[in-house]
Amino acid sequence: MGESDAKPFEIKGRVALITGAAKRVGREVCLALADAGFLIAIHHRESKKEAEDLSAQIAAKHGSQSAKLFKADLSDEKELADLPHRVHREFGRLDLLVNNASTFHKTPIAALNKTAIEEFHSIHVTAPAMLSAESAQYLKAGKPGRIINMVDVYARFAKKDYLAYTISKAGLEALTRQLAVELAPDILVNAIAPGAILAPVDGATPETIDKILARIPLGRFGKPEDIVKTVLFLAGSDYITGQTIVIDGGRTLTI
Repeated sequence: MGESDAKPFEIKGRVALITGAAKRVGREVCLALADAGFLIAIHHRESKKEAEDLSAQIAAKHGSQSAKLFKADLSDEKELADLPHRVHREFGRLDLLVNNASTFHKTPIAALNKTAIEEFHSIHVTAPAMLSAESAQYLKAGKPGRIINMVDVYARFAKKDYLAYTISKAGLEALTRQLAVELAPDILVNAIAPGAILAPVDGATPETIDKILARIPLGRFGKPEDIVKTVLFLAGSDYITGQTIVIDGGRTLTI
């Protein structure tokens, strides 16, 4: 197809499913995609109030049918497998899957056990893999459909006391590449790896903040908007697949 024959990518009316959507970056992604014209499937597990508030905010701006809630426990095999089909039944289509749901806490090596490893693997690898597989039949109709996985810069680097977290995020980045091959050419699969987005708030002293900033070449923390802009870019791109876009102000250049 020549350039003169290319049709502009039309977002309005397309449907996006965002997991872990009720808070933080997931919430900002939902708002931005809604503003761009997507209909939003807001997944949540326990954050019902936050999800309802988000849905109401989107509906007030874009109409009562612009966002719908989908409660599901992604560690439950049946609920996990059924989620994309529920979204398709409600909206009649599914064009974009954003695997954003995540868990994050320390697992010091002395306390490491099988349960801890499986907890992270379940959310960061098993859930995105199964959601992608179950969504594929619907995403293909988007010609191409799109999957965006939220990884982490520490998928590629060691972070002391976070073994279970880092290896699961590394698995998600590997899954991104594998799915890109498995689902081509009908579905584009990419990942976003955030670095220091927002300053830490729990127990961080001014000295700690200064030390972190000193290791970021751009000299500042990122913002959720930096992630959102990249989601919108990948949602509209049609010749990028299997890639991870790092958003870290250059932090990984100094590790």
